[in-house]
Amino acid sequence: MFEKLEFIDVSFEYEGRKILDNFNLEITRGEKVAIVGSSGEGKTTFIKLVLKYISPHKGKILVNGKPLSEFEEWYKILGVLSQRAHIFNRTLRDNLLIANPNATEKEMYRALELAGLKKFMQNRDLDTVLGSDGGNISGGERTRIALARLLLREPEIVILDEPLEGVDKLVEKEVINNIRDFVKDKTLILISHRFSILSLTDEFAVLENGKIVERGKYHEHSQDSLLKRFFKAEQELTEKFRKGDSI
Repeated sequence: MFEKLEFIDVSFEYEGRKILDNFNLEITRGEKVAIVGSSGEGKTTFIKLVLKYISPHKGKILVNGKPLSEFEEWYKILGVLSQRAHIFNRTLRDNLLIANPNATEKEMYRALELAGLKKFMQNRDLDTVLGSDGGNISGGERTRIALARLLLREPEIVILDEPLEGVDKLVEKEVINNIRDFVKDKTLILISHRFSILSLTDEFAVLENGKIVERGKYHEHSQDSLLKRFFKAEQELTEKFRKGDSI
Protein backbone atom coordinates (compact mmCIF):
# COMPACT_ATOMS: atom_id res chain seq x y z
CA MET A 1 0.00 0.00 0.00
CA PHE A 2 1.26 3.44 -0.92
CA GLU A 3 2.00 5.79 1.97
CA LYS A 4 4.51 8.42 0.83
CA LEU A 5 6.52 9.65 -2.18
CA GLU A 6 9.59 11.74 -1.34
CA PHE A 7 12.01 13.70 -3.51
CA ILE A 8 15.01 14.60 -1.36
CA ASP A 9 17.55 17.09 -2.75
CA VAL A 10 17.07 15.72 -6.27
CA SER A 11 19.08 17.25 -9.12
CA PHE A 12 18.95 16.44 -12.81
CA GLU A 13 20.93 17.98 -15.67
CA TYR A 14 20.44 17.84 -19.41
CA GLU A 15 23.14 18.97 -21.84
CA GLY A 16 24.87 20.92 -19.07
CA ARG A 17 21.70 22.69 -17.89
CA LYS A 18 20.24 22.01 -14.47
CA ILE A 19 16.58 21.15 -14.91
CA LEU A 20 15.95 20.21 -11.27
CA ASP A 21 18.20 21.67 -8.59
CA ASN A 22 17.98 20.31 -5.03
CA PHE A 23 14.32 19.60 -5.67
CA ASN A 24 12.34 18.59 -2.57
CA LEU A 25 8.75 17.39 -2.51
CA GLU A 26 6.74 15.09 -0.26
CA ILE A 27 3.34 13.69 -1.20
CA THR A 28 1.49 11.43 1.21
CA ARG A 29 -1.40 9.03 0.73
CA GLY A 30 -4.65 10.74 -0.23
CA GLU A 31 -3.13 14.15 -1.01
CA LYS A 32 -4.11 15.89 -4.23
CA VAL A 33 -1.39 18.24 -5.42
CA ALA A 34 -1.10 20.34 -8.57
CA ILE A 35 2.41 21.19 -9.72
CA VAL A 36 2.35 24.48 -11.60
CA GLY A 37 4.98 26.63 -13.24
CA SER A 38 6.04 28.11 -16.55
CA SER A 39 7.24 25.98 -19.45
CA GLY A 40 10.76 24.68 -19.09
CA GLU A 41 10.78 24.73 -15.29
CA GLY A 42 11.10 20.95 -14.90
CA LYS A 43 7.55 19.56 -14.72
CA THR A 44 8.12 17.02 -17.51
CA THR A 45 11.43 15.96 -15.94
CA PHE A 46 9.64 15.43 -12.63
CA ILE A 47 7.13 13.10 -14.35
CA LYS A 48 9.90 11.16 -16.08
CA LEU A 49 11.66 10.65 -12.76
CA VAL A 50 8.46 9.41 -11.11
CA LEU A 51 7.95 6.97 -14.00
CA LYS A 52 11.57 5.78 -13.70
CA TYR A 53 12.26 6.72 -17.33
CA ILE A 54 15.32 8.59 -16.08
CA SER A 55 17.31 8.59 -12.82
CA PRO A 56 18.41 11.59 -10.74
CA HIS A 57 22.03 12.68 -10.95
CA LYS A 58 21.94 13.58 -7.25
CA GLY A 59 19.55 13.06 -4.37
CA LYS A 60 17.02 10.37 -3.51
CA ILE A 61 13.52 9.38 -4.58
CA LEU A 62 11.78 7.24 -1.98
CA VAL A 63 8.46 5.38 -1.86
CA ASN A 64 7.39 4.37 1.63
CA GLY A 65 10.97 5.08 2.71
CA LYS A 66 12.42 2.69 0.12
CA PRO A 67 14.39 3.77 -3.00
CA LEU A 68 12.04 4.05 -5.96
CA SER A 69 14.48 2.01 -8.08
CA GLU A 70 13.93 -0.93 -5.72
CA PHE A 71 10.15 -0.61 -5.40
CA GLU A 72 9.00 -3.51 -7.59
CA GLU A 73 5.27 -2.91 -7.24
CA TRP A 74 5.46 0.71 -8.40
CA TYR A 75 3.82 0.31 -11.81
CA LYS A 76 1.01 -1.78 -10.28
CA ILE A 77 -0.09 1.02 -7.97
CA LEU A 78 0.56 3.90 -10.39
CA GLY A 79 -1.80 5.15 -13.08
CA VAL A 80 -0.73 7.81 -15.57
CA LEU A 81 -2.58 9.89 -18.14
CA SER A 82 -0.14 11.77 -20.34
CA GLN A 83 -0.82 14.26 -23.12
CA ARG A 84 1.33 11.95 -25.24
CA ALA A 85 -0.63 8.80 -24.41
CA HIS A 86 0.05 6.05 -26.94
CA ILE A 87 -2.73 4.41 -28.92
CA PHE A 88 -1.96 1.05 -30.50
CA ASN A 89 -2.92 0.08 -34.05
CA ARG A 90 -5.47 -2.36 -32.73
CA THR A 91 -9.15 -2.31 -31.87
CA LEU A 92 -10.64 -0.06 -29.22
CA ARG A 93 -11.23 -3.19 -27.17
CA ASP A 94 -7.55 -4.16 -27.33
CA ASN A 95 -6.49 -0.65 -26.32
CA LEU A 96 -8.72 -0.79 -23.25
CA LEU A 97 -7.84 -4.33 -22.19
CA ILE A 98 -4.20 -3.27 -21.90
CA ALA A 99 -5.26 -1.50 -18.71
CA ASN A 100 -7.38 -4.33 -17.34
CA PRO A 101 -7.36 -7.68 -19.19
CA ASN A 102 -10.33 -8.84 -17.09
CA ALA A 103 -12.61 -5.90 -17.90
CA THR A 104 -16.08 -6.80 -19.14
CA GLU A 105 -17.74 -5.10 -22.12
CA LYS A 106 -20.09 -3.35 -19.71
CA GLU A 107 -17.13 -1.97 -17.77
CA MET A 108 -15.41 -0.83 -20.98
CA TYR A 109 -18.49 0.97 -22.26
CA ARG A 110 -18.95 2.60 -18.85
CA ALA A 111 -15.33 3.81 -18.82
CA LEU A 112 -15.75 5.26 -22.31
CA GLU A 113 -18.90 7.08 -21.25
CA LEU A 114 -17.21 8.50 -18.15
CA ALA A 115 -14.34 9.69 -20.34
CA GLY A 116 -16.79 11.75 -22.41
CA LEU A 117 -16.97 9.39 -25.40
CA LYS A 118 -20.69 8.60 -25.41
CA LYS A 119 -21.26 10.48 -28.67
CA PHE A 120 -18.09 8.97 -30.18
CA MET A 121 -19.47 5.48 -29.57
CA GLN A 122 -22.80 6.12 -31.30
CA ASN A 123 -21.37 5.03 -34.66
CA ARG A 124 -18.62 2.72 -33.40
CA ASP A 125 -18.14 -0.38 -31.30
CA LEU A 126 -15.33 -2.01 -29.35
CA ASP A 127 -13.99 -3.68 -32.49
CA THR A 128 -13.30 -0.36 -34.22
CA VAL A 129 -9.66 -0.21 -35.32
CA LEU A 130 -8.03 3.01 -34.11
CA GLY A 131 -5.10 3.14 -36.57
CA SER A 132 -1.39 3.63 -36.09
CA ASP A 133 -0.95 5.86 -33.02
CA GLY A 134 -4.66 6.62 -33.19
CA GLY A 135 -4.51 7.84 -36.78
CA ASN A 136 -8.23 7.13 -37.30
CA ILE A 137 -9.32 9.37 -34.43
CA SER A 138 -8.80 12.97 -33.31
CA GLY A 139 -6.33 14.16 -30.70
CA GLY A 140 -9.09 14.80 -28.18
CA GLU A 141 -10.56 11.34 -28.74
CA ARG A 142 -7.10 9.83 -28.27
CA THR A 143 -6.77 11.61 -24.91
CA ARG A 144 -10.20 10.46 -23.76
CA ILE A 145 -9.55 6.84 -24.76
CA ALA A 146 -6.38 7.02 -22.68
CA LEU A 147 -8.52 8.38 -19.83
CA ALA A 148 -10.97 5.48 -20.23
CA ARG A 149 -8.00 3.13 -20.04
CA LEU A 150 -6.96 4.76 -16.77
CA LEU A 151 -10.51 4.52 -15.39
CA LEU A 152 -10.50 0.75 -15.97
CA ARG A 153 -7.62 0.38 -13.55
CA GLU A 154 -7.65 0.98 -9.82
CA PRO A 155 -4.27 2.60 -9.15
CA GLU A 156 -3.54 4.02 -5.73
CA ILE A 157 -1.65 6.98 -7.24
CA VAL A 158 -2.89 8.91 -10.28
CA ILE A 159 -0.70 11.24 -12.34
CA LEU A 160 -2.50 13.51 -14.79
CA ASP A 161 -0.23 15.37 -17.21
CA GLU A 162 -2.33 17.92 -19.16
CA PRO A 163 -5.26 15.44 -19.20
CA LEU A 164 -7.62 17.78 -21.07
CA GLU A 165 -5.31 18.30 -24.05
CA GLY A 166 -7.57 18.34 -27.12
CA VAL A 167 -10.74 17.74 -25.10
CA ASP A 168 -13.75 19.68 -26.39
CA LYS A 169 -15.04 22.42 -24.09
CA LEU A 170 -18.54 20.94 -24.46
CA VAL A 171 -17.56 17.78 -22.56
CA GLU A 172 -14.82 19.26 -20.37
CA LYS A 173 -17.03 19.82 -17.31
CA GLU A 174 -18.47 16.31 -17.52
CA VAL A 175 -15.01 14.74 -17.84
CA ILE A 176 -13.65 16.77 -14.90
CA ASN A 177 -16.55 15.71 -12.66
CA ASN A 178 -15.99 12.07 -13.60
CA ILE A 179 -12.28 12.34 -12.87
CA ARG A 180 -13.12 13.95 -9.51
CA ASP A 181 -15.24 10.94 -8.55
CA PHE A 182 -12.52 8.56 -9.73
CA VAL A 183 -9.70 10.13 -7.67
CA LYS A 184 -11.65 10.93 -4.50
CA ASP A 185 -10.01 8.07 -2.57
CA LYS A 186 -6.68 8.18 -4.41
CA THR A 187 -3.47 10.20 -4.31
CA LEU A 188 -3.38 12.70 -7.19
CA ILE A 189 -0.49 14.54 -8.84
CA LEU A 190 -1.72 16.95 -11.50
CA ILE A 191 0.12 19.04 -14.06
CA SER A 192 -2.05 21.34 -16.13
CA HIS A 193 -2.54 24.96 -17.18
CA ARG A 194 -6.33 24.64 -17.39
CA PHE A 195 -7.91 26.36 -14.41
CA SER A 196 -11.03 24.19 -14.57
CA ILE A 197 -9.23 20.93 -13.81
CA LEU A 198 -6.96 22.44 -11.18
CA SER A 199 -10.05 22.42 -8.95
CA LEU A 200 -9.45 18.67 -8.52
CA THR A 201 -6.54 19.41 -6.19
CA ASP A 202 -6.31 20.66 -2.62
CA GLU A 203 -2.82 22.13 -2.80
CA PHE A 204 -0.49 23.80 -5.27
CA ALA A 205 3.27 23.37 -5.50
CA VAL A 206 4.97 26.09 -7.55
CA LEU A 207 8.04 25.01 -9.52
CA GLU A 208 10.59 27.67 -10.45
CA ASN A 209 14.25 27.32 -11.41
CA GLY A 210 14.12 23.61 -10.73
CA LYS A 211 12.82 23.93 -7.17
CA ILE A 212 9.51 23.95 -5.34
CA VAL A 213 9.42 27.54 -4.10
CA GLU A 214 5.86 27.69 -2.73
CA ARG A 215 3.33 25.13 -1.59
CA GLY A 216 -0.06 25.31 0.07
CA LYS A 217 -3.74 25.95 -0.50
CA TYR A 218 -4.66 28.76 -2.87
CA HIS A 219 -6.34 30.93 -0.20
CA GLU A 220 -3.25 30.68 2.01
CA HIS A 221 -1.09 32.56 -0.50
CA SER A 222 -0.82 36.35 -0.57
CA GLN A 223 -1.75 38.32 -3.67
CA ASP A 224 1.97 38.90 -4.29
CA SER A 225 2.83 35.21 -4.11
CA LEU A 226 4.36 33.54 -7.15
CA LEU A 227 1.36 31.19 -7.34
CA LYS A 228 -1.20 33.99 -7.67
CA ARG A 229 1.00 35.94 -10.08
CA PHE A 230 1.31 32.79 -12.20
CA PHE A 231 -2.48 32.32 -12.27
CA LYS A 232 -3.04 35.98 -13.10
CA ALA A 233 -0.66 35.74 -16.07
CA GLU A 234 -2.37 32.56 -17.30
CA GLN A 235 -5.82 34.15 -16.99
CA GLU A 236 -4.71 37.24 -18.92
CA LEU A 237 -3.29 35.04 -21.68
CA THR A 238 -6.51 33.00 -21.83
CA GLU A 239 -8.59 36.17 -22.13
CA LYS A 240 -6.44 37.40 -25.02
CA PHE A 241 -6.99 34.17 -26.91
CA ARG A 242 -10.71 34.26 -26.16
CA LYS A 243 -11.01 37.80 -27.55
CA GLY A 244 -8.86 37.00 -30.56
CA ASP A 245 -6.19 39.56 -29.64
CA SER A 246 -2.71 39.17 -31.01
CA ILE A 247 -0.23 37.78 -28.52
